[in-house]
Amino acid sequence: MEDNETIKVIKNRRAIRDYDTSRDVPDDLIYKIIEAGGYAPSAENQQPWRVIVVRDKKLQEFIGQIAVDRTILLFGRATPREELERRLSYIESKASLERTIDILISGQRFEYIKGKSETNGAPVLLVLAVDQTHVGNSQPTLRGTGGVYGWSGPRHAVIAGAMMMENMALAAASLGIGSCVSSVQLDHFDDVGAISEKLGIPFPHWVPILCLTLGYAKYDRTLGPPRQGPDEIAFLNKWGEFFAKEGMK
Repeated sequence: MEDNETIKVIKNRRAIRDYDTSRDVPDDLIYKIIEAGGYAPSAENQQPWRVIVVRDKKLQEFIGQIAVDRTILLFGRATPREELERRLSYIESKASLERTIDILISGQRFEYIKGKSETNGAPVLLVLAVDQTHVGNSQPTLRGTGGVYGWSGPRHAVIAGAMMMENMALAAASLGIGSCVSSVQLDHFDDVGAISEKLGIPFPHWVPILCLTLGYAKYDRTLGPPRQGPDEIAFLNKWGEFFAKEGMK
């Protein structure tokens, strides 16, 4: 069975970290991408998300620098080199492996978030925040749907936000726009607070959880890390009984 267009977009999407800074992303396309994101499912249709479109270069640099600093701490100091080599073992060329590790431990991997032309930065940065309360009629988008009080915890908002982010990344890919999801600048409590303050997010009611860069790719990227197939990750009825396509039509 051949892949349809939707599955082709899913399989061909790649994380883009080098952007053509001579080309901007028009507002109407950004609108389309966010609109597609809003069609993600959410518990009780609560739609517990807000998106801040960041074009201001000073704001981009502020957020990007946090990502760079945290990456240096995480990969340059906290993570043993042997572990980095294990995680990146799919890279066959030793020279490419060493170069990738150097980019990680120096923080260069996240320079693109700053939006600077000299580092092929992204022209647009989307910051996704979710409603921390996510209970009952906590926001106007509910349109009277109510909610099961006490059961709609923050976990549901994070799940819904992640699905919205995936929708936006796929919508961007379908429009020929490169994107990259990042969270390293939002993994530490202090950074979440600092970014919230900078962007005027009413934290802790609303919490930024993910970022998405947008822009036209500077280089074609067709290869990605190998993916495990269903034969390796799916079980039939219970754990350990692998789900195989043998005999399936």
